[in-house]
Order: sequence, then C-alpha cells, then structure tokens
Amino acid sequence: MPRLATLPERGRIGIFNRSYYEEVLVAKVHPEIILKQQLPGINRKAKINQYFWEKRYRQINNMEQHLVENGTIILKFFLNVSKKEQKRRFLERINNPDKNWKFTINDINERRYWNNYQSAFEDAITNTSTEYAPWYIIPADHKWYMRTVVGDIIVHSLESLPIKYPVVSQAKKQEILKAKELLENESD
Repeated sequence: MPRLATLPERGRIGIFNRSYYEEVLVAKVHPEIILKQQLPGINRKAKINQYFWEKRYRQINNMEQHLVENGTIILKFFLNVSKKEQKRRFLERINNPDKNWKFTINDINERRYWNNYQSAFEDAITNTSTEYAPWYIIPADHKWYMRTVVGDIIVHSLESLPIKYPVVSQAKKQEILKAKELLENESD
C-alpha cells in the first residue's frame, strides 16, 4: 500500500520527495507493485492498461486541484539528471568512503530501467502539469544551478503571497503597555 504524505497545516511549508507520484513512476516501471496492492478491480492476472494510468493521473490532478482551491500552493520540481551525470555521482559515492552510505546496489539495478523511467517521467509530467499545479523541469547535472533555479522559483512564489504581520488592535496595544509597566515595576 502506498504511503501518503502528511500535508502541512495551514500556513506551513511541506517538502515531499516523490510522495504519491511514486504510484505513477516506480509502479509504472514495476507494475507488480500495483498487483501486490490488492486494489479493487485489479487482480494478479489483470493487465494494467492505459485507462488505469489515466485514472491515476486524474486522481492526482483532482487532489491537487482540491488543495489549491483550499489555499495550498503546489510547486513541483523534476530535477532532471542525465544518465552520464548519474553514473558520475554513483561512482563518486562508491569511491568516496564518506559517501558510501548514500549508495545501494539497487541504484544500479534500477539504472537498467533508465528508458522506462524516462518514459514514466514524461507521461506523469505531461498528464499532471496543470495551470494550478505546474511542473518545473530543472536541469540538475550542476547542483549549484539547480539549487539557484529552485530557490528563485520558491522565493518568487513566496513574494507573490499577501503575507504581512498581523495588525495589533488599540486594545491589544494597551494590554501590552500594561504588561510592560507591570514587568518594569516588578521587584527582582
């Protein structure tokens, strides 16, 4: 069963790495994941067809639209690393003992499905990039560039919000002055 991300409460920021998109990425490359979930209408002999994936994309879009209509801003980033750069990073993780913890043999096993993943990414982005929750496709071979672009998008989004400090009423100001006076006159 997929693990759903916990949404942040109103006024908070949440960051998710993949989350429910795994269900149209990894599960699309490895459909046996879907078959193990015992979903209604899907059995071990059933072929997972295009209609199934279209329904999944529609469900994602509906959920994101609901969130946006209720005040959530959704920023989706696809950090596009080339196969050559991925190889370089894997070798760095292998060759540098301080980075060995970042590496697993499963990284190499999944690399064999590179083209399948590229196709799954393309389908997911094409079918779930909407006006209310667009995807930002960021070249990520150079981390400094990727971080700059992502940071700029986040800053721009925050600056577009009507954020301001709460207005303190006259009654509250009087209350604060009274508290100040009490604290200043308090014996230590």
